[in-house]
Amino acid sequence: MDDEGVIKYKLQHDVRALPDFLDIRELESCRRQLIEAKLIGQDPERYGGLGFGNLSQRLPGSEQFVVTGSQTGGKAQLDIQGYALVTDYALSENRLTSYGLVKPSSESTTHAFLYRLDPAICAVVHVHSAEIWRHAKDLNLPTTAQSAAYGSPELLTAITRLWNSGLLIKQQIFVMLGHEDGVIAFGKTCEAATKRVLDTCHLTGKL
Repeated sequence: MDDEGVIKYKLQHDVRALPDFLDIRELESCRRQLIEAKLIGQDPERYGGLGFGNLSQRLPGSEQFVVTGSQTGGKAQLDIQGYALVTDYALSENRLTSYGLVKPSSESTTHAFLYRLDPAICAVVHVHSAEIWRHAKDLNLPTTAQSAAYGSPELLTAITRLWNSGLLIKQQIFVMLGHEDGVIAFGKTCEAATKRVLDTCHLTGKL
């Protein structure tokens, strides 16, 4: 398993405030639901006490996206300055360009990759659920290999294979076996991706 919260991509980040007109209301509504479900947060008993989980939303008609800042999982609420705006990315070079008062989440390359895969994807939610992670096979969820660590080119290759198989297009959720408890869902809206995660969590209670 890989260390939680470590930024592995090359980051060109400009420390300056994001404009107040960026709309994070849906992101914050979904984030509150995920915090209440303990799928995003910070716990001294988990992952060395580091914050976990993140979510993002594409800017309309753009490949740019707003994403929660690195190590903000322990905060109950974020204002716009708790987010970063990713303005450009060269995934072949594992490089992102962003600005904001906080750096973008350590999993931002995965978000960027999904946005580039399909312009219909407008939101990405990354949570940590031991229940979903452990029951991925029973739930018939797509999985990436344990050898594909988060933030690695191997993970992006594994996601591409799942996408090309048609599994991701249909289910819009997958489990990262190389990232402890890591689950990613996506959709046309943040609400849709969040609902997919919460619905899957409820299914684990029936296993």
